[in-house]
Amino acid sequence: MNPITYRRELKYRVSRADRTLLLCRLGKVLRPDVHGNNGVYTVRTLYFDSLYDDALRDSLESEAEKTKFRLRMYDFDEGFLRLEKKVKQGGGGYKIGALLTRAECERLLCGGYAFLQNKDDAFLRECFARSESGGMRPVCVVQYSRAAFTCPDGDVRITIDSDIRTSRFVNRFFDPKLGGAPVTAADQCVLEIKYSRFLPDYIPHLVGIGDRELTASSKYALGRQYY
Repeated sequence: MNPITYRRELKYRVSRADRTLLLCRLGKVLRPDVHGNNGVYTVRTLYFDSLYDDALRDSLESEAEKTKFRLRMYDFDEGFLRLEKKVKQGGGGYKIGALLTRAECERLLCGGYAFLQNKDDAFLRECFARSESGGMRPVCVVQYSRAAFTCPDGDVRITIDSDIRTSRFVNRFFDPKLGGAPVTAADQCVLEIKYSRFLPDYIPHLVGIGDRELTASSKYALGRQYY
């Protein structure tokens, strides 16, 4: 069974100037993520949706519960490929997932889901069922640079995503030169604060929450805005 951890999520739009200031502030108080170069790494995500784009419609229509299926790769490391389901419920949610090999991922890119039904993991069998009942298939790739910090108090994770790009060439998911079209203004980044237990009092002051407006924008929805 996949362990489920519910996390609260706060999301804000910030400028690149804000990003520079936040990186300086956060770096003095919090720990950079152990992955990447001083907590900075590339995230590439392949999103799946049904034949009727149910996940996209949920994102755009602000449904109370939203479910997305995605395949993630970090810094182009093919040794860690994670198929995930992310469920959002109001201001919180959870995600579960399982690791796949590149060969298995290549089969998904070509629409081959049958092997999932024989897996021991219930989540992977659910993915197969989704492909059979709703025609789940890969629809777009979203890539961005992420700077991440962690705080043990309250199990807090703060990320700043920049250079967010999208491509509909899902078959090139493993191509490091995929590139893609920018989905936000060049000056725009996304700040996210996630925590599972509580948010320490000093975190809102550290990132200046009081001066920022919450946003519900989804990177998947941004990635689908052109097609």
